[in-house]
Amino acid sequence: MEFFFFLDVYADRQLIDYYILAFKLGNLKSVELKEWSGKSYIVGIKNWEKFRETTYDIVLYELGDEIERFRDIETAFREGYKIAYREAARRGAKRILPAIGYGNPPVEVVKRFFPVEPEFEKFPEDIDGFLEEVVRNTPKELTKRGFTDEEHPF
Repeated sequence: MEFFFFLDVYADRQLIDYYILAFKLGNLKSVELKEWSGKSYIVGIKNWEKFRETTYDIVLYELGDEIERFRDIETAFREGYKIAYREAARRGAKRILPAIGYGNPPVEVVKRFFPVEPEFEKFPEDIDGFLEEVVRNTPKELTKRGFTDEEHPF
């Protein structure tokens, strides 16, 4: 079965989403899958060695163009993240962070292959309080979208 990961990084607040690592997986028992919008995504690796051994046809893409083929997934992750990290550094970013979510590698994979020790913000225990604080501290001019009451913003 064919899968992919977005090797996205944040260069400060700008998302660099040029790089995709595509591969085929011969053993689905080595991963945890979730369905979202009709697609299966790998959200966890149950057995790294089985996962590593059964990946094949590993290709790194940049903006849809093939840039390199790999024989092993570990080298592909290292090279892909190194390229994305270098692009963020080239832009002069003070903080370079990996993106996490559906389509991105699971956190344990990111920690293993990201070029530097990644920082992850802890998810707030009280999400409602956190969101109320965000709304309270967001300047009014940033919340105004310029739509009339009858218009839908999307």
